[in-house]
Amino acid sequence: MVTYSIVIPTLNERDNIVELLGQIGHCGLSNYEIIVADENSPDGTADAVNAYAAAGHPEVRAVLNDGDPGLSPSIVKGFETARGEILCCMDGDLQHDVGSLPGVLSEFNGGADFVIGSRYVKGGGFAEKWNPCRILISRTATLMARVMLGIKVADPMSGFFAIRRELFEELRPALTPRGFKIMLELLCLAVNRKGDTVRVVEHGIIFNRRKHGESKLTARVAAEYLQMLLALRRNRQA
Repeated sequence: MVTYSIVIPTLNERDNIVELLGQIGHCGLSNYEIIVADENSPDGTADAVNAYAAAGHPEVRAVLNDGDPGLSPSIVKGFETARGEILCCMDGDLQHDVGSLPGVLSEFNGGADFVIGSRYVKGGGFAEKWNPCRILISRTATLMARVMLGIKVADPMSGFFAIRRELFEELRPALTPRGFKIMLELLCLAVNRKGDTVRVVEHGIIFNRRKHGESKLTARVAAEYLQMLLALRRNRQA
């Protein structure tokens, strides 16, 4: 029986993914699987994952997102192929500290339905001093989400989150995955549909600097984020 399905969306993360898989394998979890949902990375990310799995790691597998492009559709593809009762998503670039993973998943033992790995609550933060401009961008995007959508969590921009399978399956028909922030859409749907009956918990996580590769944050990503906020706001008011 698989309790936890950890989905890692990737695009050109060959230099990071094997190290990340090894870290997860040594963080003390049991009854878990790891699904790397790869967007047909030209750098051979999926090949690296398959080689790792073949070297004695049957809990690991790669799935290819051959449908709509983007990080959010890749995450949904991973969740749809998962076998676990708890579906978890974390980045493939080593910026989400694996040491935070057991704590995030442990929140379900206390009755949580939706857990957000947060940089802005007790126990969360940044591993190193970050560029003030990057922090300002993150804080501004967070404020926009909270004001425009009425979201009351501290870190609605997080890409490190977990959700009960039955809740995801209930929300899936209404989901229109776009851009990078699938967690925000899932959270809005859950709160709008279920109100106070859904228990949302934030658990502090440490956010690291990227070790290899380039950031996916571009002007296009920022524009897609704004479009998503406007769409979610319209849906909330409908």
